[in-house]
Amino acid sequence: MVLEVTTRAGLIERNLMVPPSEIIERLASIVPTGEFGVDAARTLTTILAAFAIGLVGGIPLGVLLWRLPGVGRVLEPFLVTGYAMPTLLFYPVLLAIMGLNAGPIIIIAATMSLIPIALTTMVALGSIKPILHKLAKSVNASSAQYYLKVLLPAATPLVFPGVKLGFIYAVIGTIAMEFILAAQGIGFRAGFYYRELNTADMWAYITVVVVLSVIVNGILTWSEKRIRKDML
Repeated sequence: MVLEVTTRAGLIERNLMVPPSEIIERLASIVPTGEFGVDAARTLTTILAAFAIGLVGGIPLGVLLWRLPGVGRVLEPFLVTGYAMPTLLFYPVLLAIMGLNAGPIIIIAATMSLIPIALTTMVALGSIKPILHKLAKSVNASSAQYYLKVLLPAATPLVFPGVKLGFIYAVIGTIAMEFILAAQGIGFRAGFYYRELNTADMWAYITVVVVLSVIVNGILTWSEKRIRKDML
């Protein structure tokens, strides 16, 4: 309500923000179009592919770093450095190798997603109380039972925040790369309308990203609660 009043009163410049009601109107006009369908499909596919790679690669890597402490101590500084490094710098190299397609964006976004998942998995497993390891050994638990019945339930509370963070970074990486470099996608479209000074359409596409992030975060939160409940 406050934003609606201030934008319509001219207290906020129109080239920065438009009334929320106008954004909703533009969103209602944009979503049914074929152009939006193509852009949304491209962005969703890229985000999900990057997140899947980060998840499938990050958790085993975190387990490896925990199981081999020496390797973990060597690799952890490089992972932390990679976490802080702007991976956008590697785009020209990936572009030369993979060509002008979604591949370089997926790789960069997947790398941004993988690192927090791997690090939080390593920390989560390292924080498990020693008594649980002794308990599994005392009942002669198999390797599958050890990981599924002992390690997974104990590590889940700390692993899931890393998974959520991994998804957030997959979204950030994808949208940022599309905004700057792509020729298709929701991020590209938001950047296009920004350069065209079409603030209403720009904010409409930004709203799509926000709604998508909220929905997926809600799904991950529900999954976390469901898994914890099933493990009790």
